[in-house]
Amino acid sequence: MASRRRWSKGTLIFVGLMVGACGGPSATAVPSTSPASSYAAATTPVATATATATATPTDAPLPAGNLKVEFVGLTAGGTVAATMKSGHPLVHLTVRVSGGVGLNADVTMGDQPATDAGGRALSAINRAGANPFTASFDWMPLLGGGEYDLTASSLDDFKNVSKTVIHITVTGVPHATLPPAMTRDQALALFNRHVAAEGISVPKPSMQRFDFPTNPTRSRWIVAAYYKGHRYYGSFFDDGHTEWADGTYADPAHQRNGGANPTWCRPAGHYRVLVVFVDYKNTGTVKSDALAQVPVVTDWLNGLYQSFATSGGNGTPPMTITSDAAYLDSPPTRGQLLTQAQIQSATGKATSNFDFVMQVDLDKDGTYAAQNGGYVEAGGGLALHNCEVGKFGPINIWSSVTSAQTLLGGLVMDFNHEFSHLFGMMDDWPGPPLIAGPAGSTTNDWIPYNIFGWSDTDGDGIPEIVDPRPYGTTGPQP
Repeated sequence: MASRRRWSKGTLIFVGLMVGACGGPSATAVPSTSPASSYAAATTPVATATATATATPTDAPLPAGNLKVEFVGLTAGGTVAATMKSGHPLVHLTVRVSGGVGLNADVTMGDQPATDAGGRALSAINRAGANPFTASFDWMPLLGGGEYDLTASSLDDFKNVSKTVIHITVTGVPHATLPPAMTRDQALALFNRHVAAEGISVPKPSMQRFDFPTNPTRSRWIVAAYYKGHRYYGSFFDDGHTEWADGTYADPAHQRNGGANPTWCRPAGHYRVLVVFVDYKNTGTVKSDALAQVPVVTDWLNGLYQSFATSGGNGTPPMTITSDAAYLDSPPTRGQLLTQAQIQSATGKATSNFDFVMQVDLDKDGTYAAQNGGYVEAGGGLALHNCEVGKFGPINIWSSVTSAQTLLGGLVMDFNHEFSHLFGMMDDWPGPPLIAGPAGSTTNDWIPYNIFGWSDTDGDGIPEIVDPRPYGTTGPQP
């Protein structure tokens, strides 16, 4: 099954602007272990909003500073009733941007993002260039009933920000208080109870605490272990509920379970990656420029792996990659993934010589995604296949690049974000930090180094993913 994401890649710095949730490779779904409702994505992705154009957009640019942003139907100092839906208090908000073409409509709560019940930030993009532009959201007041300051804002083509702030009181639901933070021992006990039911013991799994100031309901521990061909992965929230994302793992040379179930790849060893560019002739990309970027991003990614290993006192990172690149001057079939035969014929490169193949369409329209379910918008990407046997076609990762200026940023996202999906990175990964990217850029770092087993949790000086007795067990090596 394909993992899905919607991304728009930045043009000024090479950092992805999230505009929707991205899911990792398929895992066995395990219900929450407490009555509390589980939430969706945790990295403050953007909520699905209902946006409407109420006038025909104009092509003529308007002077700066003309935007007017307002909450429709709310009065400053007034009240608004919340409705309980699936265990969450929700308030329906409508934001209207007029007086010019606002590129977006965002809502924040004090100095934090306002979110829906899934932790997704309330943000809508004015794709049609409408004036006026209206967006509707279902906002979840984090503490239920009580007083809140909400800010609606929009940005125009001149990079002017227009905003309005309103103080309201939410009624109809009780005021709530956040639970105390779950302790490390409590999270470990819950994890141990789960793996014990599987007949194993993992005394010292990988553990990482995430306090989530922008959405405290998502503060939690993530506990994981890659052990005996199975990846155990639990998110333990302060309110007591648990979200599991277990699944099998393997590497291209050593499949497990006969390949009957989708598997992640083992985040260790050396992997060979082939990047195949497909030129739709609408981005202005130069072939030599595209091919030259692949080794730049490859070296940068290996540098991240090495830096983490060095910081932990290890000389050699558990995982490294090498890459090669090829270029097709036109798509053999528009809007379709490449086949092994097409790649071999057009480039002379056999996909059997590589562990993973990335297809990067140089296509401002994102034709493949548009024609095949619309899972991502132009400029987005998909982690399609990991290490399962019998995958459909050779392409592990597909993405599109909308302009020559976003090519490097697109490759950074493919190698850092989508590539991590192949090894079990989940889209609930909290708060990816901003780091230095290649060529003086800035980007988010999505690699879950500790959760991949790249740290030493049992104190024997060996990262767990390559430890013959990992996580304090008696073995075998993952």
